[in-house]
Amino acid sequence: MDMLKYVRVLQKAIIFLLLFIMVLILLVSTVNIVLTVIAAAVSDPREFFTAEQLQSLFGLFLVILIGIELLDTVKAFLKEEQVHVEIVLLVAIIAIARKVIVWDFSEHEVQQLFSLSAMLLALALSYAIIKGTWSKIFMEKMFPNRRKKDEKDPLSEG
Repeated sequence: MDMLKYVRVLQKAIIFLLLFIMVLILLVSTVNIVLTVIAAAVSDPREFFTAEQLQSLFGLFLVILIGIELLDTVKAFLKEEQVHVEIVLLVAIIAIARKVIVWDFSEHEVQQLFSLSAMLLALALSYAIIKGTWSKIFMEKMFPNRRKKDEKDPLSEG
């Protein structure tokens, strides 16, 4: 075996270890949220289900979603040995959305919220460009009579 094969084996071992740790963390976090909600519902739901508590709970929920998206990134890397930019952008969008959802206006200044908004807009724009959504709409509006490659020209058929 040459050095490159050793590096690939080591890389796969590290990725599998990270995958195992991420699954463990997601499982424990999910069980933790479920137990917290059940315990709160049984003890005193009026005290637990306040706006601040729900905001915190939704923040934890979004952290688990971020973990699941990261898990998808690692799985995609294992299958194809390349990082999918769309998944990374989705993770970043969810992370910033989580930050905005749990935003405490009494602790932070408005300029920080504008910064997060600009980052979220840039990430959403990047995601739309990568997925080709905006480019398809733009091309259809600019060239409405453009034929698709799959469509045959009725005049050329004899």
